[in-house]
Amino acid sequence: MESKNKKRIGCLAVIAVIIIPILYIVLGPGIKLTTPVMKLILKASIKQPSETSLADRFDKKLGIPYVEGGDPAQVLDVYYAHQENRKDIVLVDIHGGFYVAGQKECNLDYASVFLGEGFDVVLVEYRLNDGVRDVSDELADCAAALDYLTVHAEELGLNKDRMFLTGDSAGGHLALYMAEGAADSSVPIRPKEFSAAGVLLSCPAYDFGSFGDAKDYADDFKEWFIGPRFKDRPYLETLSPKTFIGSLEAPLFLSTCTRDFIRSQSLALKADCDSLDKAITFLDIASRDRKVGHIHNVTNIDLPESREVNGAMMAFMKAN
Repeated sequence: MESKNKKRIGCLAVIAVIIIPILYIVLGPGIKLTTPVMKLILKASIKQPSETSLADRFDKKLGIPYVEGGDPAQVLDVYYAHQENRKDIVLVDIHGGFYVAGQKECNLDYASVFLGEGFDVVLVEYRLNDGVRDVSDELADCAAALDYLTVHAEELGLNKDRMFLTGDSAGGHLALYMAEGAADSSVPIRPKEFSAAGVLLSCPAYDFGSFGDAKDYADDFKEWFIGPRFKDRPYLETLSPKTFIGSLEAPLFLSTCTRDFIRSQSLALKADCDSLDKAITFLDIASRDRKVGHIHNVTNIDLPESREVNGAMMAFMKAN
């Protein structure tokens, strides 16, 4: 494909896929990740795209503000599948990036996979944790974006009854929490108008409450990506999908792989769904290819394993 050798925009997803596993392999599980180290890696990873994305071949509306008078980051992009094979199904994508990095444009190649098969795609941008804001603000932005899409679906030409949420890594956390909140008014930060037809997660963060206790993360790093309340376990649990998994009503698709460095998060989610007797489509990819790691189906769309995952996601949406 044309995008195979495309340079990635500076996304923390790239760091997660390549750098962090190497650190663990070379230095061992006792390494403590610190903020300066991660910032240096992030700065070194920034690249500009060398060619136009395949997604640009589709009709689109870019930079739509979902909060009146809001922050420049409170915008979304809508891409429309070609009419001849359009399925009237919408995939709403929430990007990852350790809560402190990433941008919607990082997932353009990923979006193009679904656009080419007839699915409309919405890419959501949100304000990142910057030491003042934290994950609660990211969740609030996602809720506002989803409500905007629902209220304005007709004028945007989108089917509000067939909107599926997807998210990778930290974006998986945000997407799952939104789907839970759509069904449960007790979820603290939730969309009021949106209803998820289903939720599809790629290597998600799940037990957010446990992150503040993670021994492999130095305190400065925890404060950087979690926020100033990183030691407040009860607070973190109010923002955790694990706390509200019993509320989930939407069909769930979950993928991970043996080289996913947070694979334990997916396994915990699968175990909780099984214990609650919740239906879940679970895909756990085994591969010796080092490229088949964390969120490989988002960052390396041409891999056979990535095609398998993304093809299964399409089948899931058609079936639900």
